[in-house]
Amino acid sequence: MEKEKKPVIKEQDLLELLSTLVANKRFIIRFTLIFFAFGILLTFTSVKKYTVEVMVAPESSESSSLAGNLGSLASMVGIDLSSSSGDAIYPLLYPDIVNSLPFLSSMMNVRVTTEEGIDTTYSYYQAELQKKFWFGEILKAPKKLVGVVAKLFKKKQPETDPYVFDPYRLSEKQLVQIEALMGNITVFVDKKTEVITLSFTDPNPEIAAVMAERMETELERIVTEYRTKKALKDCQYMEKLYNESKIEYEKAQTEYAEFVDHNRNVTLERVLIERQRLEAEKDLKNTLYSQWAQQLLLSQAKLQQHTPVFTTLKPAAVPALPSSLRRLYMLALYGILGFGIAVCWVLLKKPVRSVINKIRQSDK
Repeated sequence: MEKEKKPVIKEQDLLELLSTLVANKRFIIRFTLIFFAFGILLTFTSVKKYTVEVMVAPESSESSSLAGNLGSLASMVGIDLSSSSGDAIYPLLYPDIVNSLPFLSSMMNVRVTTEEGIDTTYSYYQAELQKKFWFGEILKAPKKLVGVVAKLFKKKQPETDPYVFDPYRLSEKQLVQIEALMGNITVFVDKKTEVITLSFTDPNPEIAAVMAERMETELERIVTEYRTKKALKDCQYMEKLYNESKIEYEKAQTEYAEFVDHNRNVTLERVLIERQRLEAEKDLKNTLYSQWAQQLLLSQAKLQQHTPVFTTLKPAAVPALPSSLRRLYMLALYGILGFGIAVCWVLLKKPVRSVINKIRQSDK
């Protein structure tokens, strides 16, 4: 016969636990009330934070409608606009771009303005004007104290403007500000639709909106600069050749016209041969000029083709309500957390003490 399975928790054990809780009910109630009061203090003195979201849909790098419209012209000069090379920067890499040091440094140098009279860079606002949570500052105090002591034993570095961020030369204080900035930024990319959601959180709703909008602008600028870098160089090179060929053609045209005007009634063979030579040179320069004009047109079309288009699905707007949890929810959370800690302490106090006593006896 199979043995009957014994219950893991017996009814006697449950009664013992309940009796332990009832016996320590005063401690549980007091601790819960103290924790709840501490929660009230933190909740009503905490700094409200506002979050602004911007949703952007980038154009697919595989779209080439412009190449189809200019396909016949491109085939005449041996350029295929329909072929598209793989794009090394795709939407899934956008979070890495936003969290990169050059991007964050540029965000610290953004000029922020509010109706309250703030008109400065975000770095100065973050260091001097931003509202700080007193409890968070207390938690950071030991780390700051260690940093101050460490500075006493370091060599003095050349003084620079602490509110101008150079991504290649950042001080320790600036790195701390960069870390705080990263905590306020969130980037999410939908893998199916490739829609990018940029969000920025700050105690000031106007500054949160300004920074979210600037994040979108800066990201678009970086992606556009990467995708059009080679096409822009090709376009500038074609424009240079076009201008040079235009000057050469106009020069040959002028020389031919002057020669014809000065030798209009002359029938010498030498003059006729020179006229034919100048005319042939003018026609050659005209052909080259026409070809470079076509190449320039195609390079400009290719530059336009590689320039990405970003559609803003949700623009930045100043939020009216804070994004942090409501005070009632926070108070309920502190009350439940205090009650849970008190119950765990009551139930685990005796077993932990017995384990410690056994360890001490074994050491003796």
